Amino acid sequence: MKIIYAFFIIFQFFQITHAQTKSINTSCSEQTAKIMILGTYHMDNPGQDAYNVKADDVLAAKRQKEIKEVIEKLASFKPTKIALESAYRNTYWTSRYEQYVKNEYQLGRNEIEQIGFQLAKNLNHKTLYPVDFPMWMNGLMPNEREEPKVKPNPSPTPQPTPQPAKQNLPPYLSKLEEIMKTGTVKDVLLYVNSAEYYQPSHAFYMEMLLPSETIAIYEKTDLVTNWYKRNLRIFTNINRITEFPNDRVLLIIGSGHLKILKEFARDSPQFCLVDANDYLN
Repeated sequence: MKIIYAFFIIFQFFQITHAQTKSINTSCSEQTAKIMILGTYHMDNPGQDAYNVKADDVLAAKRQKEIKEVIEKLASFKPTKIALESAYRNTYWTSRYEQYVKNEYQLGRNEIEQIGFQLAKNLNHKTLYPVDFPMWMNGLMPNEREEPKVKPNPSPTPQPTPQPAKQNLPPYLSKLEEIMKTGTVKDVLLYVNSAEYYQPSHAFYMEMLLPSETIAIYEKTDLVTNWYKRNLRIFTNINRITEFPNDRVLLIIGSGHLKILKEFARDSPQFCLVDANDYLN
């Protein structure tokens, strides 16, 4: 009886384990499209984020060699479509990619070109797919903003150039800054695509929901709402470009979007989320 009982316990264990495994892999069935979300840092230093970490010159020979290694690793995912952080249906980057394929365009420092263009060309992709919905957190669209004109200084006395204020970087960004100085491009991408980085990065938006001394009690909440709105529209555009269930989509986007977009992809029954770090390692 003891032997039979022991066998029964083992049998039950394997049944439970198999059921759990089957449950875990449900979203990665043949009926789902695969999506990899590669969070990146801004290689051309546009300075448009809440915190900005300065990247060195990615056109330097050392960095170009490192980027080539990253591209080779990402190619093993075999994406059928490469999606970009560029306005949906906008042709700014796609037209440049067409020129690049014809050897009529020299790559700049932007991660869209350095990673997206080179990877797409290596995989013989005819085009790339913009999926962004550009919008500032205050709800303004890019075409609703205009930088004020610089007024001439009435004083003939030359004024000293103001020095930019030194940023007090939070620990997760200080670590990123250090990896940028001492590590490779792959090291940087491995870090920004880890929860160690994107969790505290996302916490910045949650901290905006804390009570503040403003007349409008939901002022900051509405800013965060717009951030979610932008990401929801990005994910909607990803759904628009995807042919289910056969596509393998690689999205190249700023790492600040990672936490939200990963959650959307995990929750979607149409997608199977693939971890970028599984391929970068």
